[in-house]
Amino acid sequence: MIAYPLRTMRKVQLLDGNWDFVFLGDGIDVESIKPSCIVYDDRMPVPSAFDAYPSYAGKRGTAVYRTKIEVTLGRKSRIHFHGLGMWAGIYVDNQRVGQCSLPYTGFWVDVPPASHRERELVVVVDNRWDARRAPLQEQYYDFYAYGGIFRSVEWHEVPDLSIDRVSVTTLDVKAGVVAVAIKLLGAVPDSLDLRIAFDAGQSVVWKNQKVSDDHIHLEVKMPDPAAWSPRNPRLHTLRVVAGDDDIIERFGLRTVEARNGVVCINGEPQKLLGYCRHESHPQFGPALPVQQLVQDLQLLKDLGCNFVRGAHYPQDQRFLDLCDEMGFCVFEESLGWNNDVQHFNNPDFCDAQEEQTTAMVRNSYNHPSVIMWGYLNEGRSDKQESRSLYKRLAECIRREDGTRLVTSASNQPLTDVNYDLFDVVAVNIYPGWYAEDRELVRPLGEIVPYIHKVITHLEKEGLQAKPLVISEIGAAALYGWRDPLNAQWTEQYQSDYLETVCEEVMRNPRISGLAIWLFCDSRTYASSHSLMRPRTFNNKGTLDEYRRPKMAYNTVKRIFRGDNLCGLRARMNA
Repeated sequence: MIAYPLRTMRKVQLLDGNWDFVFLGDGIDVESIKPSCIVYDDRMPVPSAFDAYPSYAGKRGTAVYRTKIEVTLGRKSRIHFHGLGMWAGIYVDNQRVGQCSLPYTGFWVDVPPASHRERELVVVVDNRWDARRAPLQEQYYDFYAYGGIFRSVEWHEVPDLSIDRVSVTTLDVKAGVVAVAIKLLGAVPDSLDLRIAFDAGQSVVWKNQKVSDDHIHLEVKMPDPAAWSPRNPRLHTLRVVAGDDDIIERFGLRTVEARNGVVCINGEPQKLLGYCRHESHPQFGPALPVQQLVQDLQLLKDLGCNFVRGAHYPQDQRFLDLCDEMGFCVFEESLGWNNDVQHFNNPDFCDAQEEQTTAMVRNSYNHPSVIMWGYLNEGRSDKQESRSLYKRLAECIRREDGTRLVTSASNQPLTDVNYDLFDVVAVNIYPGWYAEDRELVRPLGEIVPYIHKVITHLEKEGLQAKPLVISEIGAAALYGWRDPLNAQWTEQYQSDYLETVCEEVMRNPRISGLAIWLFCDSRTYASSHSLMRPRTFNNKGTLDEYRRPKMAYNTVKRIFRGDNLCGLRARMNA
C-alpha cells in the first residue's frame, strides 16, 4: 500500500524489500563509519525494526542497511523516508547526504545526480540512548523504543522544477470552495502555468500564476463537492501538474471547531469514542504490515469507535489514509512522555520538539481524519518551567494549521498551568486503578467522583467553553486471568472498570470524548521499571498484543453502540 500523495509523471522506486544488513553492536562511533568498509553478514526486511527479530531482540547499538538502485543518468533524486528510529545517517555512493534524529517522522533527503546508473544507498541506524543525537527519546518512556527503518522508503527522480506538496484547506463545505497551496522546489520561476483536476476529472489550466516564497496560492471552487464526516467519509482527489512534475493529493471537505464545550465536525456535535493505540506488535514492533493496520481499524469499528489517539508519536501515513477511508477521527501527537524541567530547559530537546511537530503537521495536513494535534504527552505541565515550550509548540502548530484543534494530554488535571493555550482540555486519569485508597480490593467507586472533581475544577477555572476529552483512562488485565476475587489484573475487574467509565462518558454531556487506554497490550521498557508492567507489556489493552479480546471488549462494544448525541446537542445549543 502506497500512501498519498501519489506521483504519475516522475520515476518513483519503492525500495521496500530485503536489504543487506549488519549489526555492529555497541561502542561504535557513528560519525566515523565509512560505508565502503562495512561487511554485511545478514539480510533484513525494510520496513522493519531490527530489534523485533529473534537474532537482535533487546540489543542496542549500531546497525547498517544497504540496497542498490538503478537510476536515470543526470537526474537529481530525492529519497523519502516515511519513518525510522532512533537516529540515522544516510549515505549515497559513500557520501553522507542526510541524517534524522526524529523517530517516526517522515522526511526527505536530496541526492545530487551521478555519472553512473547504479547508486548505493546505505542507512546507518542507531537505537542507543543519546540525549545529544536523539533528544526526543528516553529510556524511561512507557513504550519500547525500537531501532530500524520502520516505514517505507522511496527513491524519486525529480525534474529541475518539482512539486513538493499541495495542501488543501476547506473554506466552504457546501459550496466546495478550497484554498490550495502548492509548494515548489528547485528552479522555481516568478510565475508558472498549472493544470488542476479534481477527482480524475477534466483538467483546468491556470495561466501565469504568481510564485511567492516558492508557493502558489489559489482559491478554487471544485465540482460535485461532498462533505467528509465519520458517518459518511467521502474523499476527493486533486491532481496538480507543473512543468514536468505532478502530484495527486487526497483530502476531505470538512470543518472542525470547539463550540460551547463540544467538538463539532461540519457544525455538528461529535462525541468522540475510541482508544489510544500504539503502533505495536510483538513480532513486528512498530513496523506493522498493512494487513495489521486494517485489522486494527476493523476491530475498532466493531467496538463502535469513531476516534483513535495515536500514542505517542507521528502516525504511519498508511494508517491515516485508512482512517480517512473508514471515518475515524484522529488525535495525532508528536513524541513525548512525562518530560520534565531538564527537558524544558534543554535547547536541543526544545528545537527537536518544534522540528518534529512542524513535520507532523505538514505530513498529515490533508488527512480529514486528523481533527486535533497534540504534543508532550503527560509532560510536567503543572510547572511554570513548562510554559515556554508548551506555548512555543502551540504557536508552531497554529502557524502551520489554523483549521484544527490544539491540545496536550495532561496527567496534571487539577494543577495544569497551560490549559489556556489549548482548544481542547485533554486529561489522562486513572482513578480506581492507581487508587487513592490502596486497601480497597475493588476501588471502582473512585472513578466517577474523580471525573466530577476534574469537571468541577475546570468550571472554577472558567474553562466551560473548552471541550473535555478524557485522553487516557483504563485498567490492566492479564489475558486469560479470571479469578473469583475479581480484583485488579483480572479480566473481570477491567471489564467492570471500563463499564463504569463508558457509562459515565455516555451520559455526561460535559465529556466530549474518550480515548480508553489501551487498544491492545504493547511492549514497554524491559528494565526494572517493568516491575509495574508484567511480561514487560503495558497490559491495559482491551485486546492482548495478538489482538485477542479480553472480557472488556464486549462490555465496551455494548455501551459504545448506544446513542450518545442528545446531550451534546443540547449543550452545544445552550
